[in-house]
Amino acid sequence: MKPLTNNNSNCINCSENCSSNKLGCPNYVNKNCFTARTLNAPPSKRCQYCTSKFNQCLFFQYLVITILLVSILLIISLIIDGEILKSVIITIFVFATVYGYFFNKSTEKIIESSFSEKKAKEALEELTEKLEDKVEEQTRSLKKKNLHLEKLLKMRSEFLDVASHQLRTPVSVIKNTMEMMNEGDFDKISSKEKKIYINNAFEKSKKLQQIISDILVTSELDTVGLAINKKDAQEIQLENLIKKAITEIKFEAEKRQTIIEWKKPKQKLPIILGYEQYLSQAIFNLIDNALKYTPSIGTTPETRDVRTKQGKIKIETKSDNKYISFTVSDNGIGIPQKELKKMFKKFSRASNAKNMYTDGSGLELFIIKKIIDGHHGKITVESKLNKGTKFTIFLPIKK
Repeated sequence: MKPLTNNNSNCINCSENCSSNKLGCPNYVNKNCFTARTLNAPPSKRCQYCTSKFNQCLFFQYLVITILLVSILLIISLIIDGEILKSVIITIFVFATVYGYFFNKSTEKIIESSFSEKKAKEALEELTEKLEDKVEEQTRSLKKKNLHLEKLLKMRSEFLDVASHQLRTPVSVIKNTMEMMNEGDFDKISSKEKKIYINNAFEKSKKLQQIISDILVTSELDTVGLAINKKDAQEIQLENLIKKAITEIKFEAEKRQTIIEWKKPKQKLPIILGYEQYLSQAIFNLIDNALKYTPSIGTTPETRDVRTKQGKIKIETKSDNKYISFTVSDNGIGIPQKELKKMFKKFSRASNAKNMYTDGSGLELFIIKKIIDGHHGKITVESKLNKGTKFTIFLPIKK
């Protein structure tokens, strides 16, 4: 059966002619109503706004009540007059028709008004919900910006702390050496003393460069972060990065009389995905860190005590089905057990490391952990005081 055509083609929902079967539209069919469901169309205009069952329909209830009242009036007329007068029938019929007409019109307006009120309420609730979402979104944005600002202020404070402590010593040494040259005092000392001053200034300039580099990398990792993107990630052979790092640090190790021993794997290591620039830095920093805190035979500019045992750094790589492990162990000063947990925090240094090597920034291990975390890996540390330290990096292999 085709739906009946309703003359009222104007729809409250969309304020234009429509053929939709949504509640409030002319062709809406109330499936709860027996009559509308049977006709497959709204019997009356008011039906397009109704979701009630047939027995709950206001007009149906009016008809039932009207029939009952008419029946009662006819019975009373029959009892009083002994018959049902024609005038009584006409009067009741006219009254029911006129009252029914106005009841029908008023019912339509009541139901339509109720529907409009419901739609307005829903629109208000939707608007309120959107406003709440917008406020919540803005609040989250402000909180995020506030956290970012707090982080920047914290970084500024930390930088100033580093600048006032770690940077002061190397800058002071370089400045004093330059002043001696500028004022002519440098010409009054022996060639041997000149060499010591120049070498000391050179060493401090390298440390100054390293501290500044660490601060810049830390700032980048803190603000931008590091996360592997498969689209631009590189395929990396870890042996190549280790070989490069050992080559770069070999001269310093020989100067310190420290042996670097690399136990190469029997088979070629699997490929890993990542950024060579950052992984190279992490591997170099880890080996360099081991070298710094492994005093060897004799003395170095940083050590206060003379050691008689040979400094030794061991490097080992392994792989399984999931990870490549890269281990750097030394026989250096070690780390106190109670300080191990804080070693990867920013500007954190072991107490014995501060006494031995005063110019460190305390950022190397923080940078290494940030880089390894960004590559979906992990890093562990084991150490015994005055016996040595072992760091192990685990990096996921390419699937």
